[in-house]
Amino acid sequence: MMRAVTGLISAVVAITVLTACAGDDPYCTAVKDQESTLNSLGEKRTNAAYRSYARAFRSVAKVSPGSVKKDWTELAEVTASVLNAQDKAKIKLEEMTDQKKVAKLGTEQLKTLNNAYEAFNKTTPQREAVVKNVKEECDISLT
Repeated sequence: MMRAVTGLISAVVAITVLTACAGDDPYCTAVKDQESTLNSLGEKRTNAAYRSYARAFRSVAKVSPGSVKKDWTELAEVTASVLNAQDKAKIKLEEMTDQKKVAKLGTEQLKTLNNAYEAFNKTTPQREAVVKNVKEECDISLT
């Protein structure tokens, strides 16, 4: 009887510890809360989608560990800069496939957009760093 009680107590303690670790970590909780948005990055090229991506990056960046805080913050900033460039050029991201609208853009507008897109596209190292960290710290696989 004593073995059964000891085994039961050990199981309860193990479950409590595992649950407490997963539930108390604000970083992993933020990643889990934003997981579907983070995993859909780039699927939709609309202002609304990129606003959602930037919000998700900012949300996680606020509670991320120091080792990847800069990466999460950079992702948030560069995603927001794409939106800022779209606003400055007075064209929505989803309208960039409309050749007639794009043809009406001036040289400065196109330069502003191109610079923002290039900065966004250069974030592969940051994206790889956060994906690796989330897998190691939270056991969550981001795609």
